Amino acid sequence: MLTITRFHNFMSLHQGRYATALSTSLNTSVFAAKALDIALSTGEISLDKLHLLLGCSRGQAVGAAFDLQEQGLARVIGSTRGQSGEYFLVPIDAQCGAARLYRVKLERLGRDMDLSDALEKILPALQTIFIEALSALEAQRRDGSRHA
Repeated sequence: MLTITRFHNFMSLHQGRYATALSTSLNTSVFAAKALDIALSTGEISLDKLHLLLGCSRGQAVGAAFDLQEQGLARVIGSTRGQSGEYFLVPIDAQCGAARLYRVKLERLGRDMDLSDALEKILPALQTIFIEALSALEAQRRDGSRHA
């Protein structure tokens, strides 16, 4: 198996395992844990963007956001940036100790193993590789549906 493919597979499997562990730790669904992880990474995220990143319907994203709010892990706030009426998921960092512990440990291990600087340098290239490959896959699907 090729290196980039192996890396991609590992990260996909790891992300699934992380979401399961986080959901167990926070007593939420795996889906809500994935939404929370995205919100923690961004500080806040609109529900419109959240559903795109999760690959789900807007209703499912709204459900996950309100589940997180009910658990006291996040707030759902209306937009104060105009009259769009857009809603945002804002994590309550102080309530997300498990995710914070994971991130601190991850960053510390990265620094201790001298990987942080190397990853910082190659991340843009990796992002380009993954986006271009995904775009090619999506284009193939679109082209195939036109010929069907």
